[in-house]
Amino acid sequence: MPRMKDMIKSHNDVQKDSEKEVPKRKSDEVTGLSGFEAIRNAIRANIQHKPSSTLFNQEINKIQIPPSPEKSTFIPADKVKPIVIPTPPPKSKDIEDESHSHKLYMEFHRLLGTILNDIKAKKLIDPEPLEKDIPALCEANNVSESLFLKAIQRKRFATWIVSHSVNVTIFSIKIGFGLKYKKVNLHQLALASLLHDVGMVKVPNRILFKHGKLSPAEFETIRQHPIHGYEIVKHLKDDYPYLIDSVYQEQEREDGSGYPQGLKSDKISEFAKIIGVADVFEALIHGRAYREGFITYHAIQNMIETKSKLFSPKMIKSLISVVSMFPLGSLVELNTGEIGRVVAINKIRPVRPVVEISKDLEGRDLDPPIRINLEKEPLIYITKPITEH
Repeated sequence: MPRMKDMIKSHNDVQKDSEKEVPKRKSDEVTGLSGFEAIRNAIRANIQHKPSSTLFNQEINKIQIPPSPEKSTFIPADKVKPIVIPTPPPKSKDIEDESHSHKLYMEFHRLLGTILNDIKAKKLIDPEPLEKDIPALCEANNVSESLFLKAIQRKRFATWIVSHSVNVTIFSIKIGFGLKYKKVNLHQLALASLLHDVGMVKVPNRILFKHGKLSPAEFETIRQHPIHGYEIVKHLKDDYPYLIDSVYQEQEREDGSGYPQGLKSDKISEFAKIIGVADVFEALIHGRAYREGFITYHAIQNMIETKSKLFSPKMIKSLISVVSMFPLGSLVELNTGEIGRVVAINKIRPVRPVVEISKDLEGRDLDPPIRINLEKEPLIYITKPITEH
């Protein structure tokens, strides 16, 4: 796993390149600050004061910000000569991983949908069908990015609660890997994540999908869902004790501003902290009735800038270390003006992946496509991610 200082160094490199090569332009970012500079400044501003995150602060304080050069130039596409690497045909293992991930993804939609139907029918839920395939879900999440890509796509394959919960589980498992969880803890975390929002079945759809601001009464209805969730899973407390706290506390926040109990810091279970981070990350990516979702890059930026005080720095750091800023398969724009697709991730310097360009600036197909390893091409870099509809 990359160290935090390496990742931030990587962010600095791109910011430094950006200041050298292109004129400063008005930011179109969510928060008004430009890309990685915003991330770096936000980490300092929102996490540095926390006494519980000394090691994290030490890493941030090591960052040296280079002075901004006065001159800047844009590199025309025809002046950049990247190394052209023929695109290899898809490997059978990649195709197999994609197929396996899709089957798992859809199977957990089906299983969770059945459990929610049981809840609506006032039946006691049985987690065993979910447990059976959780090891395979964790393993698939570890060996490829296929599940992560499915979890960040805008399309939903079932009701909001089902799809949201499966996606949150995938993100939670990622964070668990970042925390170096053992298999048994990872499997427990996955089950807790799958069931974290079961209390939402008690919230009317007119409130869940309302456009505009919720009324105080409607918001209070939403705030009751962890209590409903506790009532739904409390019969499992002997066999699954960790599940009870996870469901009841997933809306608690580090600064005590959460609900239903207003717990702070070490009073919140670690699983609940992880699920809370994954839950908000999923909500940012997929949006709500009143706003569009964010690209992964912007979602991470938003969490660091505006929500750091709500979550443990340990969990934020783990999220950044395991979630790709530019995920495998995503589209990005380069400073050459070309659009490329990320085909390999650089885990040490996540903002410098391998990018494949299949069309030139006039839209003509390139045969073979140009494959650029940004780690080895310091003058070429990603200027922004592209939403793929």
